[in-house]
Amino acid sequence: MTLPSLDNLAYRVDDDGDHPGGGHCAWLGGDTRQQDRIAIIGQYATALRVLVDAAEKSGDGWSLTRPILFATHQLCENALDVANHFHGVDVPTTGKKRHSLTLKMTGALDGGVYDKLTPEWREWCQAFIETIAPLTGNGYPGRYALSTIQGRLQLDDVWCCINPQALADTAIQFAGLTIGTAAEVNDSTSSSEVVSTNIAE
Repeated sequence: MTLPSLDNLAYRVDDDGDHPGGGHCAWLGGDTRQQDRIAIIGQYATALRVLVDAAEKSGDGWSLTRPILFATHQLCENALDVANHFHGVDVPTTGKKRHSLTLKMTGALDGGVYDKLTPEWREWCQAFIETIAPLTGNGYPGRYALSTIQGRLQLDDVWCCINPQALADTAIQFAGLTIGTAAEVNDSTSSSEVVSTNIAE
């Protein structure tokens, strides 16, 4: 068996060579670090769509379930973190609950992140997190096979199956609404559409 070369896994910025096989930039593309914070959300939205497409094409009901759950959680967590940061909202960054969507959403609601949205959209965002948080379990079941979600219960002790396309559609919509507020898109009728398009493509 010939083992893959370890010589061209990635290239440092001071490497002036040709970078064979490169072309996938480590740079997030923003003109500022603030823009980079939003750009990484776009990457996770794209990753989620790629995972869902691959799962659907495989025809295998066991295929990619946990990575899809992790990408869903991470997309939502990143969106909440960015929005809370832009609005000066303090949320836990250490400890067991540092990845809790529920705590981050509570901070966002109390900190005015969603104040520019219509009541219907704000309530939808809140209901989405209330629905998704018990499923993603702070992101751990998507990362580790034996992580628990409720006390000592495994994910499959509580949930039978997931709907990948519905997860992707709702998570990307949520991220768009959340980041639309962070980016201060003032036209509330188009903020979700504009930002959702940006993070989905």
